[in-house]
Formats: sequence, C-alpha cells, structure tokens
Amino acid sequence: MLKQLLVCFLMINALLGNAANAQSGTQLQTLNIKGVDQAVEENITGFLQPFLARPFGVADYTLARKEVETALQALGYYFSEIKLQLTDEKQTLLVTINPKKRLYWHDIEISIIGDDAERDPVIQKLVSTVPLKNGAAVRHDEYQQTKAQLESTLLQRGYFDFKWAQSRLQIDKARRQANVILHINTGIRYRFGDIKVSGAPKAEQYIRNLSPFKRNSEYRTHLLSDFNLSLNATPYFSSVKVYPLLKNRHNGLVPIRIDVHEKPGNSFEVGGGYSTDLGARARFKWSKPWISEDGHFVESNLSLSQQLQDITASYTIPVGNPNDDIWRVLGGYQRQDEINDKVETTIWNIQLQRQWLTEHGWVRTAFIKREHETSKQQNTELLETEMLIPGVSYAKKQSQGGALPYWGNEQLFSIEVASGSVISSTSLLKLNWNNAWLRNYDTKHLFYGRIDLGGILVDDIKAVPFNMRYFAGGDQSVRGFAYQSIGPREDDGTLIGGKYRVTTTAEYNYQFLPNWRTAIFVDAGAVANGPLKKWSVGAGFGLRYLTPVGPIRLDHAWGLSKDSKSTRLSIVIGPEI
Repeated sequence: MLKQLLVCFLMINALLGNAANAQSGTQLQTLNIKGVDQAVEENITGFLQPFLARPFGVADYTLARKEVETALQALGYYFSEIKLQLTDEKQTLLVTINPKKRLYWHDIEISIIGDDAERDPVIQKLVSTVPLKNGAAVRHDEYQQTKAQLESTLLQRGYFDFKWAQSRLQIDKARRQANVILHINTGIRYRFGDIKVSGAPKAEQYIRNLSPFKRNSEYRTHLLSDFNLSLNATPYFSSVKVYPLLKNRHNGLVPIRIDVHEKPGNSFEVGGGYSTDLGARARFKWSKPWISEDGHFVESNLSLSQQLQDITASYTIPVGNPNDDIWRVLGGYQRQDEINDKVETTIWNIQLQRQWLTEHGWVRTAFIKREHETSKQQNTELLETEMLIPGVSYAKKQSQGGALPYWGNEQLFSIEVASGSVISSTSLLKLNWNNAWLRNYDTKHLFYGRIDLGGILVDDIKAVPFNMRYFAGGDQSVRGFAYQSIGPREDDGTLIGGKYRVTTTAEYNYQFLPNWRTAIFVDAGAVANGPLKKWSVGAGFGLRYLTPVGPIRLDHAWGLSKDSKSTRLSIVIGPEI
C-alpha cells in the first residue's frame, strides 16, 4: 500500500511540475550536448528536436533520456552514462554523456539462397559490397541500408518472389557483441515476356525495334529505363510509360506494358532567348511526325535574332532505329548582319546525311553538302563562293542531371573536304576536335573544362567561305572579347579569319544557395594562318541562376591580353553541356 501511494505521489508531482512549467511559459530553446563527437551529437540533436520550442517538464526527463539512449545505441553506444540538466533559466537542456566503449560488429552472416542467384555474378558479388563489415563500428542505419540494398538489387534483377528466411540484429550486452543474421531465399529469376503496346498502332514496329531486350532474356530494370528514354527521344510520342506487369508474371516470364500517346499530326513550338553575342532571339518550330506509314517525318525551324536570321527544314527517313539509324535531307538559308567586323553574309545550302550509332556509342554522320555563300565586308569586294563538301563526324555526349547537369562529357570530331576541280571554289581539308568535361565534388563544387582544336589545309584563306574560316571570342569562346573578333587581320585592320584555332576554358562554380551559384573562369584562345603565337586571354566572375530549363549564366569578363583591359558582360541561357 505504501509503495502504491509513493508511485501516485511521484506521478502527481511530475504532472504538477509540467503544469507549472507550462504556466510559467518558459520554453526550451537550445540543446547543449557534451562528451561526444559531432556525428553522435547531430544524431542526438535530431532525436531531441520535438522537445524544443515548448516547456520542458519533469516527466520530459524520462522521455528525453530514452531518446538520447536510442540515438546513442543507433551508433553503437550501449553502455553510456547520461545526465540531463536544465540551464539558462530552463531555456537550455544540457546533455552530458560519458559514451564509454563502443560496440563493433562481431559476426555478420549473410546468406543468399537460390539456384539462379548462385549463377548470377552480380548477386554473388553483392554480399561483399554491402555497408556492413566485420570489425566495423555498429551503426543501425548501415544494417537497414544493407537490407534495403539486398532487396533493391534482387528486384532490379528480376527476383520478384524473394522472401526473408531470417532477418535479425542481435546485441549481446553481456559479451559486448553485436551480430547480424540475414538469410534470404531469392526464388527464381524472371525473364522478359511479351511486349504489350497500347495507344499507337502505327508506331508499333519502331517500338519493338527500339527494345533493348528480347523475349526470354534475363530481367534487368535498367533496360526498361533505357527503353523509356529511347521511345521519348523519337519524334512520334508526346508521352511514354514502360513498366512490368508483375501481377501477370507466369512460368518465369514478366510481360512488359508500353503506354504511348502519339503526337498530333502537326505540332508547333515557340521559344526565345537572349545572348550578348546575337541579342534577343525568337524561335519557331513546326514538325509533322508521320508523313508515311514508314515513319518518315518533317521538321522546320525558324530562328530570328537582331543579327542572325536562320531557317532550316529537314526530311528524315528511318532505316531501323528512328533515333540513330536514319537518312536525312536538309536545306537551309541564313543571313548574318554584321556579326563580326561589319561583315554581311548570306548562305544557302542543301545536305544529304546518313546517321547511325556505332557499337561504342558514337553517333556517326556521313554527309555531302552543297553550299553557296555571299559575303560583303567593309572596304572589300563582294565574295561569292560555291562549295561541294563531303565529310564525316563522330559525336558522343554523356551527361547526368538533365537540364542542370552535374556530370558530363561531350566530344566531337569532324572532317570535311572539297576539291576545286569539282564545283568548289577552292580545295581544302578541314579538321575539328572539340572536347568538354563537367564534374562535381561534394554537391556544391562544379568544375567545367573545354578545349577546341581546328585546322584548315588550304593555299589561300581568302578563297575559303567566310563561315568556314576560324575566329574566336564571345560568350561560348573567349569571354571578355567581342563575338568572333579574334583572328588574323589585314594591315588596315580588316578581319580575315584564320586557318588554325585553339580555344580553351577552365571554370569553377560554387553553389551557395539552392538556386544560385557563383563562378570564376579563365578563357584563352589563338587564331592564326601560321604558328599560334598571339594568345588572347579573358578572365572574370559570374552568377548562375538555376531554372528548370537550365542555368541563366551572367558573366563579367576582362580581356586581359587587350591593351585597353576593357570588360564585357555576357548572358547565356542553358547548360554548359
């Protein structure tokens, strides 16, 4: 009876204490955690967050102590001494901890059972790559991560019937040991079944051609993702969804469902932008995805800016894969109004292309181009050129992050030839090699590098069409210099362009807010008709505002190699790669 009265007294006293604190209005504002390292402190702080911004009563001592114990045990501290005390007029909770000896994993037993899994090298290697390691400090999150990694990998590789035989985390306080037992029965590995297409009977042939897997091949989730990306890249569909029908799996096969919605017979896009090189720009696009039952399609683009007007049209004939295996006929007209050194240029061309994907992932494009150019420069005669240019290019682009890439590689190599005895105004051989890299470190640090090399083997650069000569300078070249203002000149200062060009960029970005980055950069380039002796160097700083369509890049650059050391402001919308 006396014991029961004592318990009642303590409970009433705790309630009265809480009520008194609440009535006084004193709220717990801060935590002061001592005796542990930063990682443990942060974990404890997370567990104690619910006690902040409210009165801390007598009953809260027991609750808070349990939360601290849980936070410590999650990181392997099972024998800690904990002391709680209110300070600073009950606005600060002082948590003093003697963590004592930490537990380490003593015995980790992971067993993956299944005939198919035993023949799967990825599954067999999986056990050695999980976060749990014998002899490492105990962390409950690594136990959960290990389970999640095992389950995720099995699902990604088609083991849809897996079941946990045993899943235990054992703490033996008497022996000061922590053990893990994870036994999982994988069941069979499913294979791809039939492809079921809905919503696009005309495009079914191309849907099946784009499939990266065959019926009865082993299931892998990433192949469905690749399939989805390939279908979205075609000109035929406004939306695509590729997914397995897991409820319909039978006899070791999983049917794949593809839901697509075709684009309308005619679609139109309107866009715009701005760059300091070309000024404000408007863009209009018309496309017609189905010209014939064989999937031929037409696309036309009109781009208008203050100094550049450009219209192009293309007719594409798929051979097999409508993304990478095609014939294309293109035609275009372009007018440049004094973009560089008061040069007015008019160009029309027609081109036949054959494009396909190599086994190493390069987009190879063989082409033959017929081009006519008329250019007029101040104080010079009108220059008219005719060119017939066969050539080939190899391009590869890899990026991660969509419109805001954080990793990427971009490579382009091209070769063009012309003969003065076959329609062309001069004989030449032109080579280009461009490479760009984008890397990030610790999320906030972004590094961008670029190098462009080019050369023209020709007797007289003045016989080469103006648009094929080399220049440098501008937002995408050497910042701090006007667009295409770098290049060889006549004695009177008239810009003529060069046979050889090298430009390079090194840039560092730091993300200081969720949608903002700051940047510093150095650009350099040289254009010449002989040895590259005179280099132009620009450097500066900038801001990047991150939007769903890509970063808006604002740069302020100095032309360091210019006598005037003048500066230029540049604005570009879009990612580096």
